[in-house]
Amino acid sequence: MAYNRSYNPDELPRFAEPEQKGPRSPSGQAPPLSSRYENKPPPPRPIEHKNSHYDRYDQTGRLSPRHAPPPDRYGGMSPPPTATQGRPVQQTRPPAASRPPPSPSPRDGAADPTLLPLFRAVDKDGTGQLSEKELSAALVNGDWTAFDPQTVRMMIRMFDSDRSGTIGFEEFCGLWSFLASWRTLFDRFDTDRSGNISLEEFKGALVAFRYRLSDGFIKILFKTYDKRGEGVMSFDLFVQACISLKRMTDVFKKYDEDRDGYITLSFEDFLTEILRQLR
Repeated sequence: MAYNRSYNPDELPRFAEPEQKGPRSPSGQAPPLSSRYENKPPPPRPIEHKNSHYDRYDQTGRLSPRHAPPPDRYGGMSPPPTATQGRPVQQTRPPAASRPPPSPSPRDGAADPTLLPLFRAVDKDGTGQLSEKELSAALVNGDWTAFDPQTVRMMIRMFDSDRSGTIGFEEFCGLWSFLASWRTLFDRFDTDRSGNISLEEFKGALVAFRYRLSDGFIKILFKTYDKRGEGVMSFDLFVQACISLKRMTDVFKKYDEDRDGYITLSFEDFLTEILRQLR
């Protein structure tokens, strides 16, 4: 929707005033400019539209709403600054202790010698590479239940830097450190120390991650990853839910250029993004 820009006299083009028709001096020359305009009253200033919500301009010349734009509908991002708002304040970011671990990079896999015995114990074929089945044997929850297969595959996709479909020792060390960071967060939000995350605890985690989601959507998300139907999330499913939400958020942000919480997406672009998440 287009809005009319407020009337601003400073932006109007300046045209030359017409020459006054009056008596000339005996020499035939027109009177000097100062005498021609010194008695001319200034032009009336336009009436300011006090009720307009778009009566200011930002530094780029675009209309800026009088009120700050609504906050992002997703976490970790501040509203885009206006000319009067300045840079986003640091307090919009979650505290360091409540932030999800960053996505791994190839350099995150620094080898930890203390993990070598565990790696060798699950490397049954002695190839120095862990398959999905072998990695599953190393990843268990606090109650010794096995990780959900989808979580194991997610970890392989995230840490398999050479795209071999397996996990080497350095990759395993990065994966282990990443899960240890998530375990710290999990324990922080497991307020009743049950070893699982309830719906209310899950809501608290999302708020700490600066997601602004409705209760209805949070319930849908929770039920989606409560794959055992127990009304709680184990550690592996909590990690899977949070990482999946982060990925979906990143896809949305790519298309939401003005950060207003709405996007226009073609059907094929939508299908492409869905297929990328399934890989």
